[in-house]
Amino acid sequence: MHAPADIPSEPEATDWRARLELLVLQPTPFCNLDCAYCYLPNRKDTSRMSMATLDSVISTVATEGWASAQLSVIWHAGEPLVVGPAWYEEAFEIVAKRIPQSVAVRHHFQTNAVLLNASWCEFIKRHNVRVGVSIDGPAFLHDARRRTRDGKGTHAKVMRGVERLREAGVDFNVICVLTRQSLAHPDDIFDFFSGLGAREIGFNVEEVEADNAASSLMDAGVEGEFRAFFRRIVERQQAATQPLRIREFEKVFAALRSPRFGHLRANMQNRAGHVLTVGWDGSFSTWSPELLGGVHPDLGSLALGTSLEGGLDARARARLAVFQDEIGRGIAKCERTCEYFSFCLGGVPANKLGEHGRFDGTETMFCRLTEKVMTDVLLDALDASLPKAG
Repeated sequence: MHAPADIPSEPEATDWRARLELLVLQPTPFCNLDCAYCYLPNRKDTSRMSMATLDSVISTVATEGWASAQLSVIWHAGEPLVVGPAWYEEAFEIVAKRIPQSVAVRHHFQTNAVLLNASWCEFIKRHNVRVGVSIDGPAFLHDARRRTRDGKGTHAKVMRGVERLREAGVDFNVICVLTRQSLAHPDDIFDFFSGLGAREIGFNVEEVEADNAASSLMDAGVEGEFRAFFRRIVERQQAATQPLRIREFEKVFAALRSPRFGHLRANMQNRAGHVLTVGWDGSFSTWSPELLGGVHPDLGSLALGTSLEGGLDARARARLAVFQDEIGRGIAKCERTCEYFSFCLGGVPANKLGEHGRFDGTETMFCRLTEKVMTDVLLDALDASLPKAG
């Protein structure tokens, strides 16, 4: 059992110098789909981030020295392709002009792929943008949740977008959201993604967070089904001539390989300053990106402020310290009570808030499945592959 995690003091919590690794920017809250499990509010709002707002954000990140040596800029929190390539030409120019050359910047789009065409592929290749495509496997699974506002499935349109990427030679990753329905079809899912050509697949779970207040994975008996699903995925991986690169597996292996395993006390999402999320209107938050636009039952809006111009003001620092204190108490409880702490490092604030209504809770459905069950399945497979003594 590790010693209790240190609860960040106010100066530590508000000093972001050279800590920012992930900058999530919302070009628009609008999405052209209406997925059943989406956590984002205001998905019909067609507002756009102004270039003046973007310039203020990027200038602050640069002048305050927040960016670490490598900075990922994620265009997300709505469908990013809705605003068009011309908008990004100007936006990328602002980022390139403001961020120091000593910082390696990589742009990312997380997209539903419906709008992908030849023009988008040319833009993506020219700017070396990393692309993540949201697709939930075969059509019968994907179309059950990922639909248009008039209830039509989107699988065929997404696959046309994927084909555009493949034709253009653009590498892409995939995010697949698992629902309880998915868990009955590990072979269908493995076969589908084996032929898709993605560089990596990440399995998200249907989470309880922000505007998504329920999940089919909260039902009784799901843990056993989740375990059986990933045991079968591991079996298929072991038998495959070209195994999939699965994000969740890589995460567990990376933790085990790290010289710091067992010594870290927090993760990127529960320690302020490593992630910064900025809404289209300039409102901003840190910790989990899903917290943007959310409300804490006791502490109010999760936005630290409405403008980053000039850096964090006194009010933003005070609010940040209050939130971080509650998050820190949750980290400490997790470390005292959970034998998986060295893998998750205290969990994800957005999930704790969604499931417990507070940041200082401990186990969530999300961590029980994606951390505990996943780690058990992989360690069991590793153990079975080793020769037995005696």
